[in-house]
Amino acid sequence: AQVRMPALVIHGSADPLVPAPCGRATADALPSARFLLIEGMGHDLPRSAWREILGAVSALTASVPG
Repeated sequence: AQVRMPALVIHGSADPLVPAPCGRATADALPSARFLLIEGMGHDLPRSAWREILGAVSALTASVPG
């Protein structure tokens, strides 16, 4: 809760190791976090999700002043 910089929590809806609500809870615990839930993604970063992930990372970095 003391993190004061923008953050992005990326989570897969089909993650067998960490349930999606845990990812949401992590994002909710950070004051300025964004949460990205990728449907069907497990506990990995499949090539099919790269465009969505990179778009979210790009949007986050573009929103940071300086």
